[in-house]
Amino acid sequence: MKRFVFILIIVICLYFIINTFQLGMRIYQGMKISEQSSAFEIKPPEALRKILVVGDSTGVGTGATDPADSIAGRISRDYSHVEIINISEDGAKASDVLDQLKSVDENDFDLVLVQTGGNDILRFTLLDSLKNTISDVLHAARRVAPDVIFISTGNVGNAPAFFPPINWIYTKRTQKVRSVFMLVSREKGIEYVDLFQDKGKDPFVQDPDRFFTSDLLHPSSQGYAMWYEELKAQTSLPAILSFQEQ
Repeated sequence: MKRFVFILIIVICLYFIINTFQLGMRIYQGMKISEQSSAFEIKPPEALRKILVVGDSTGVGTGATDPADSIAGRISRDYSHVEIINISEDGAKASDVLDQLKSVDENDFDLVLVQTGGNDILRFTLLDSLKNTISDVLHAARRVAPDVIFISTGNVGNAPAFFPPINWIYTKRTQKVRSVFMLVSREKGIEYVDLFQDKGKDPFVQDPDRFFTSDLLHPSSQGYAMWYEELKAQTSLPAILSFQEQ
């Protein structure tokens, strides 16, 4: 019996050592991908609408093969007369996004697209603090533009970069943060894009090679394409921008 317990302990230790090493390599790979990423921006000479994008790596489009494959890039592809200013930064938390908004002097934007939340999930920002901060973020965004859309992240625990029990912890964490974001968005009258999926129904889990980039944490070009479709389906984005193409 003692031998069995000893062997079990060794197996468990090896499991954590191997998986922790792999996670470390993926985090390092994600950092290298972030260094090579650049936020999509465009200024058409006769723009009819102006959008401000603030956020973290998902606002930048980190993981996409080309910046044009990010959500901002896909908006430009569908709505060619939209000027897009993108001040998103890799690694930004909600508090950093608030600073991004405070740095904006202009108030002639038609729409602010807020893309944040993943780093607050990963780094365990206190929920009460996060609630206050995201409330301030959405309030600041409303001062910049009449329309605001808030899109966070999918189920972080479903990312293949994580292993049990870490993935279980991050799934619970995502659910709690999602509830905060949905509550504050509802209170502020802001449209929120809900990307959360249970593991059994998540397309990202069913085909990770397609929807995740090589670090198995950030979305790939196809991952951003799916998020963009949800953005259009769940919000009034098409109605806000559609007149441009008439």
